[in-house]
Amino acid sequence: MPTIGDRIKERRNALGLTLLEIAEQLNVKEATVQRYESGEIKNIKHETIVNLAEILKCSPSYLMGWDDTPPTTEDTIVKLLKAQYHLNEDDIRFIKDYNNMSSAEREALRTAIDAIKKIKDAD
Repeated sequence: MPTIGDRIKERRNALGLTLLEIAEQLNVKEATVQRYESGEIKNIKHETIVNLAEILKCSPSYLMGWDDTPPTTEDTIVKLLKAQYHLNEDDIRFIKDYNNMSSAEREALRTAIDAIKKIKDAD
């Protein structure tokens, strides 16, 4: 069973982050993050776990081992979009559909949206 240190390291590597980058965001020394990963520091403060989860784009429960489902890149992106722009499921589906379009289809959609904006502005 993976430890919290294993999960921190796994997420850090999955995101391509260095120990130093994590340390700077947590405002601790690089060695401290290495000690979290190695398990040398066993009692990580609740606030630190929450901050680590945010940096590592996962939930605190995943880091703690209470949830074994690691976030996927798509899950992370969808959560960020929903939180940042207050999007609903239809909006997310539209974004996913757009992402699967060819360059020509995307350009046609942008042209259509621009035309709708012009009509709306003319009213």
